[in-house]
Amino acid sequence: MGIKKHIGTIVKIENNKMYIQFAKEAGCSSCEHKDSCGITEETNSFDFELQEGFNVGDNVIVSIEEKTLYKSALLIYIIPIILILFTAIVSNIISTKLNLGEILTPIATLLVTAIYFVLLRIKFRNKKIDMKVEKL
Repeated sequence: MGIKKHIGTIVKIENNKMYIQFAKEAGCSSCEHKDSCGITEETNSFDFELQEGFNVGDNVIVSIEEKTLYKSALLIYIIPIILILFTAIVSNIISTKLNLGEILTPIATLLVTAIYFVLLRIKFRNKKIDMKVEKL
């Protein structure tokens, strides 16, 4: 697995955070992560923890391991879809056997999905994504 890198510019520093703006690059249109990386047609800025020696206007390289991207995509996109489908199937079977009508399936699906995201938030509340910011 490799490392994904994006070049950006520090556009603002406040409250111990530096805001880095990324421009969409020419290679973005063919990138397999283009729909989920957060960089759209416009330029975007993202906040990072301020590091010593960085100033507004500095050009930087932000890098992240592909393994981290895949893990994030799995936790945020793939597992919830599987969970939704599984919950819908199981709750539909249960509601059919108990003659509960169709209301159980959407309620159970929404409830289980909400619980999943709350638990995910609790588990990763204080963890940071391992990204490296370096000056160009």
